[in-house]
Amino acid sequence: MKKIALTLLFASILPLAACTVAVRPPRPGMVLVEGVWVMPPRAGAVWISGHWQRVGWHSRVWVAGHWRY
Repeated sequence: MKKIALTLLFASILPLAACTVAVRPPRPGMVLVEGVWVMPPRAGAVWISGHWQRVGWHSRVWVAGHWRY
């Protein structure tokens, strides 16, 4: 009975253990790019993360992260 109660206790606490921490950038205007704070190359530039892009019916191509102006 104690094992069941302990298991239920852990099962009810685990979803509450996940938390999100918001971190301010070191300087205003900096953007977090792949774990590093950097300044955008131009005003209004947006970082696009790396992603898979479908090229054909079966094939996909990896597109590396890049700045969009």
